[in-house]
Amino acid sequence: MKNGSLEQFLDTGWYTEAELYYHGYVYWCEGCTDEKTQETTFFVNCWRAECEDGKLYREYRDEENQLLKFHRAYEDHDRDMGALKKRFLQAPVFAGKSFWQVEKKLIWVEPGEPIHIRHDA
Repeated sequence: MKNGSLEQFLDTGWYTEAELYYHGYVYWCEGCTDEKTQETTFFVNCWRAECEDGKLYREYRDEENQLLKFHRAYEDHDRDMGALKKRFLQAPVFAGKSFWQVEKKLIWVEPGEPIHIRHDA
């Protein structure tokens, strides 16, 4: 993983609104737990990174600040966070490939920040 710590992503990043860039697309990972049922929903939304020279990407939002032009690349539900994470890491989320198949090519990004590779990461 570039621009971030693989250990940090596997610890908390995968579940807390991490955005990953892979082959021209942004993959937004997020999870939430229902307090009543204790069931966790984890999903990945995906959209084309519209950018100039691959340096910045843009998000398109409506009047209510909701993201437009995305699709749900993955969704899963479970009460067991370990099982949920394991299935996500093995699922073909990233252009038909699993997290482990593309891990070295994933770039952890922030909205509006340059998509570049930090050499100290």
